[in-house]
Amino acid sequence: MKSLLNQTYAWALQLAKSRYNLLFIFLFFFLDASIFPFPTTIIFITISLLHPSQSYYNAALAAIGMTTGSLVGYAFGNYMWLLPNGEFTAFAQYLFLHVPGLTILNYHAIQALYLKWGYSLLCFSTIVPLPYQFFSIAAGVFKFNIYTFSLVTLLVQSIRFFIVAWLILKYGEGVRAIFQKNLKFIAASAILILFILFLYNLLS
Repeated sequence: MKSLLNQTYAWALQLAKSRYNLLFIFLFFFLDASIFPFPTTIIFITISLLHPSQSYYNAALAAIGMTTGSLVGYAFGNYMWLLPNGEFTAFAQYLFLHVPGLTILNYHAIQALYLKWGYSLLCFSTIVPLPYQFFSIAAGVFKFNIYTFSLVTLLVQSIRFFIVAWLILKYGEGVRAIFQKNLKFIAASAILILFILFLYNLLS
């Protein structure tokens, strides 16, 4: 895990040294929220540490990139799963037939969880080490209100990155050390809480 993190930091450092680092921030955060996962937190911290004076600008670009990318992910989830008449697409039916554990019953259970805890899950996504595309695609699949989704995404991602930007300006390199030291604990705790919420909703 530590070796992988170091390799990721080295890769992010090369991006940070590029004159196109601001473009990279928007592009990678857009992709992470839509179709392809990237280690966005590491990218943000590394670029902001190398260019601390642009930390708040980086935060704004990151939030905008995440929000616009999440709309692409939302559309992808919406159109790949349900037809306009509300019936499942051929793709969704194929998954129900061939993916173990993925049934229509479980789909509705997860949908109820998302619709009930959607605001909390979107806020929770800021500390979960998962690509935001999981949340944006799920919002489209489960028909979460798109206007609410967009607003909450912009709000929580702005709060997330502006806080990290402030911490970088205040504590510098120490922010990366704290993140690296506590990544496993954060990941395990987040997954456990999500699993508990799913079981609670399934049994209630």
